[in-house]
Amino acid sequence: MKKHIQASAKYSFRGIRIFFECFLAFLLVYWLFMVVLSRWTVNGSRTTNEPLAVTVYITSNGVHTDIVVPIRNNVIDWGKELSLTEELAKDSLRTRLAFGWGNKQFFLNTKDWSDLTFGTAFGAAFHLGVSAMHIVHTTVPDTTSKNVITLRLSERQYVKLAGFLKGSFAGYGKAYVRIKEHPYGKNDYFFEGKRSYGLTYTCNSWTNDAMKVAEQKACKWTAMKDGIYIQYGKE
Repeated sequence: MKKHIQASAKYSFRGIRIFFECFLAFLLVYWLFMVVLSRWTVNGSRTTNEPLAVTVYITSNGVHTDIVVPIRNNVIDWGKELSLTEELAKDSLRTRLAFGWGNKQFFLNTKDWSDLTFGTAFGAAFHLGVSAMHIVHTTVPDTTSKNVITLRLSERQYVKLAGFLKGSFAGYGKAYVRIKEHPYGKNDYFFEGKRSYGLTYTCNSWTNDAMKVAEQKACKWTAMKDGIYIQYGKE
């Protein structure tokens, strides 16, 4: 009986060891892919002779990235598009909207890092749950900050970017689905999003894909914001 218990413990220990060895191997491969692909430039040499009519920004809090666009211009009026015209009109000094995509539960339950739970982190890492779009009514970012990238787009390029942003909302083509209950302030708006968040597709992967669509410099793939900022010399 004692030998049987010892043998069972031995096999259990071996199973745990194999699990952790596989997990560490996965993290190593993941890190290697991230390093290589985040430095692989896409659209690096692409230029346009079209007038550069629209200024957009990429901003970051150090982890998450947002795309900041004008509330309205010749291409699109986001207030009308998202049925936010009356709410956005309450503060005329805020002339921009910051668009961010991410895990819905992470957005709504983790306003501060102290709010993060294991369940939320696990679900976000492994593509469990749905996504959301977070829109912030904001001002023009401080362009002297190392966390701000300024981009000048032609109207044609901005049409493509706007199409990407609209296509990230659940219900696009029918009706955007507003999430009204959230712990943020009056300048924050949430909508149901498309696709699931995870280690292979993060908020920064989404921002990087948006840059590809808009014919701006991007990297092949990234999970972290550094992959984008490296391309603009702001790592």
